[in-house]
Amino acid sequence: MTDAEITEKAEALLAEMRPFAPSAAPGQNFLPPETRRTIPGEFADIPVWRAGDGPDTTLFIHGWDDSHRVWRQFAMRFLQTGRPILLMDLPGHGAASKAEHCSWPYAGAAVREVIEAEGPVETIIAHSFGCKAAARAVETGAEVDTLILIAPPLDNRERGWASRQRKQGVDDAIIEKAQALYKTQTGVEMEGQDFRGALARFRGRILLVGSEADEGCPLQDIRALAESLPNADLVEDYELGHRELALDPGILSSITHFLGH
Repeated sequence: MTDAEITEKAEALLAEMRPFAPSAAPGQNFLPPETRRTIPGEFADIPVWRAGDGPDTTLFIHGWDDSHRVWRQFAMRFLQTGRPILLMDLPGHGAASKAEHCSWPYAGAAVREVIEAEGPVETIIAHSFGCKAAARAVETGAEVDTLILIAPPLDNRERGWASRQRKQGVDDAIIEKAQALYKTQTGVEMEGQDFRGALARFRGRILLVGSEADEGCPLQDIRALAESLPNADLVEDYELGHRELALDPGILSSITHFLGH
């Protein structure tokens, strides 16, 4: 392949990384329109929805290809017990689908900016890619007491983006070019987040949640991470799939028990 062909294929590969943005029609949102406001962000404006107010606010952060609406069941339980909640759509998702950048540094910046604008926030509950955003936020100065991380993606050489592309038959030259383009566009390495390091430096409480049935975020890796963090507890499941972990009443009960609600 010529350099031009490699670049073209690398750009197409990066374009495929954009999330599928679910419909964000107002009638489909969990909270009514009057609860929504927009937080001006450095990289994108961030839609948020709030119900209740107070220092014990919980911020819910969805995963990739999702939106704040995934938290309907969890957030309702918090509201029913009088706990203030804050919901957001990450850049590139839901009502923020027009954002140009949606990778972990931008998602983390969005979470930090929401906390700065809407804080204090006591607890973050995050799912999947949202865990990366939460870790980046606290690493860059967001102040919270507790992190609940459901199915955190713990990339390594065998399971990172480049490895997944190779397994799909993508040529190394295209992968390397895509990584270089990504760094030029975002200023960071595609797989450069020190997720474990960010959590190791966090001084609040951590609850990790994983499932044996979640092949994308293996329980054994989450278990090893929990064992390495003196301030972390672990909830293990053996039947729920990746997204089901953010919907299951049993997982919700484990979380509220951990929080003392």
